Amino acid sequence: MSEVFILELLDILSSINIASEGASSVQTDPAVVDRLLTQGATLVFLDVPPGTEFGLDMSTNVVGDKFRGVKMIPAGLHFIHYSAVSKAGTPAPRTGFFHYFEKGEMLVRKWDKAAEDVSPEPVSQEEVACLRSNLRGDLDQFLAVYAYTEWRRWISLTKHVTREVLERLQPESCCIYSATPFEPLNFCSRRGADLASIDSQGGGGEDIRLSDKVKELLELKEVPECRIRYTEIPKRRHPSNVTPAEITKHGMDSSYILESLLACWPHKEDLLGELQFVFVCFLVGHVYPCFEQWQKLVRVFCTSCEAIDQHPDLFSDLISVLHFQLREVPCDFFVDVVSRKNFLTEALASLFRNIAESSLPDNTPTTLKMKASRFKISLTKLMGWSFDEEVPEDDRPVVVELPSND
Repeated sequence: MSEVFILELLDILSSINIASEGASSVQTDPAVVDRLLTQGATLVFLDVPPGTEFGLDMSTNVVGDKFRGVKMIPAGLHFIHYSAVSKAGTPAPRTGFFHYFEKGEMLVRKWDKAAEDVSPEPVSQEEVACLRSNLRGDLDQFLAVYAYTEWRRWISLTKHVTREVLERLQPESCCIYSATPFEPLNFCSRRGADLASIDSQGGGGEDIRLSDKVKELLELKEVPECRIRYTEIPKRRHPSNVTPAEITKHGMDSSYILESLLACWPHKEDLLGELQFVFVCFLVGHVYPCFEQWQKLVRVFCTSCEAIDQHPDLFSDLISVLHFQLREVPCDFFVDVVSRKNFLTEALASLFRNIAESSLPDNTPTTLKMKASRFKISLTKLMGWSFDEEVPEDDRPVVVELPSND
């Protein structure tokens, strides 16, 4: 997202009175509204049944009869999500998709009533042109205003999710499903042959063969094109041909794993983009496997020691990312139901300890050490977490020097 455009838009918004009830509404003079309509993007969402849950970024509402979309959307990355609702009022699992809106862009989507989802059929350019020409006419009254009260919050959660990060991580289908879509394991290659085999078989063993075929068809796998393409966390924690002491060292320090992950991306900040992408997919898209990937990435960052000296700017940005993410969850969210241990307090305690023990400059206002110290204090005040407890003696790693073969 262009920083110049963000500054321009913030300048516009400074003269706007934004109501916080429901979808934000803009009450200002016609000139400012006209500028927002011109510079902001528009999502036209046609044929959405009343009662459907619809959301854009952090805002979610139940649509009415007149809903046709959202206007005045700031340029940049956004997440459109929705849930069909049954006659009994029960919402279906959430589905959504990301889109990078250009300045002044109009995106048109239609609802498929039979599939209870967005239609995959493209909207003709002629229809888009017709809708655009009517943007300041009859169509305008049916468009909700983007919830600007939530915009800063959204930016803080997606700052590092570039186009390249999005293209690499999102599924091939470009849809984010809270309920993972599955298909039979042999759906593509063997379903027809299996059914034909079942129909042609007879004799005394028919029931057994039928049962076997049905079981085989009931073996499920995730639909490949719907799978989020996470960066795989290396299982090997150390390079090959290292000494036992070095193996122990890498067991304590995840820097080798972190460097391997950073090497998977064109820019090291892209790994923070993945950290933000999976968090937003979990927080807004309700995708639980994304939370598991987030935990893995946080654990790698927080247990890396040598990497702090090599990438202080990366860890400074990490603290900013975590600062805004942790504001979105309750303080007891990370507590294990069984062990009652808090995964995150243990991970962050390691991070704070590693930063404090690094060879970076001491606590001047601009250093990583000072930023980490302020972050720790803010978490203690906000969450009531303590990070100063000593590591139990039994939990401390022991370096064992093996005798040489000389």
